[in-house]
Amino acid sequence: MTVASAPSTLALCSDGTGETGGTPHGTAHRWDVCFALEITPRRWEAMRDPSTWSPQRREVFGRLGEQVQATGLGYGLLMFAPQDQPLAGDLFRVRLYSRAAGAFAEYQRRDYQLDDPGLWRLMEAAILGTGTAAMEDGQTPTPAGRDWHVCTHGRVDAACGKFGIPLQAALAEQAGNGERVWRTSHFGGHRFSPTVQELPAGRTWAHMTPALVTQLMARTGDHLPLAARLRGSSAFDRWAQVAEAHALARLGWWWLDAPKLLTTVQLQQDAAGDQATVKLEFVQPDGTPGQLTAHIRVTHTLEVRGSSHKPATNPAPQYAVTFEEQLA
Repeated sequence: MTVASAPSTLALCSDGTGETGGTPHGTAHRWDVCFALEITPRRWEAMRDPSTWSPQRREVFGRLGEQVQATGLGYGLLMFAPQDQPLAGDLFRVRLYSRAAGAFAEYQRRDYQLDDPGLWRLMEAAILGTGTAAMEDGQTPTPAGRDWHVCTHGRVDAACGKFGIPLQAALAEQAGNGERVWRTSHFGGHRFSPTVQELPAGRTWAHMTPALVTQLMARTGDHLPLAARLRGSSAFDRWAQVAEAHALARLGWWWLDAPKLLTTVQLQQDAAGDQATVKLEFVQPDGTPGQLTAHIRVTHTLEVRGSSHKPATNPAPQYAVTFEEQLA
């Protein structure tokens, strides 16, 4: 008699707690423009599959791809599940987040109700600057409050399904005071699951729990566990994201909402490893300007899995940060 072997358990790239993957600092995707689309989860895969795209969508994405290649700057694209009844017909809700020039505190948000062609016209206008009319068509009032996007896209990575879905469900039950929590498609960083993107702040967080997100919403309690889980703000490059996380640990909660400009002013590669200097300019709670300089170096790298479904590993830099200069 042949005895069937028990099915093997998939080894996930995230354990849900952050015990195995090193620091998450500097891992948020960099973008100045992000689109968030309300789409039912059963349509997420079709949205990602080029074989289902209309000729117009394929043409627009081709031009956007050329722009990304030429500038080296990507754009954000989130899909979130409806919490209420989706819009009737072929319309769906769209949020556009754009970074204004100067000191950064949060992205500017515009809301729309658009059909499929209208979405691609908006993407062209926002990223390629093809005209202002598409930026106005279909615009709707923008609600106050913050949106918390939890990656639950288990078909992209099982870790996001296992850890993200329970987190989103728990947070949705307790959210209030204008805070909204969304079940969201893949936005990268499976090994940091459950991973959360905070908008309009544009920050991404690793290995979150209901208690930590609630604490972050209220800006109360010990901020250090949150500083350890900050992947970074999409408004800054990876070196500035590392400095940003260490500045949060140093300065406390007010740092999150302070207008700030973080500039990587020096990069160096030598036998000691990659190094960078980041200049931090910001507005303190009393309205006075502050400035710090962060010296960052890569101390070592860890080999970590980027996917639960593939055995390949990728190097994950680990950093040491020292600050000079005192607050003004």
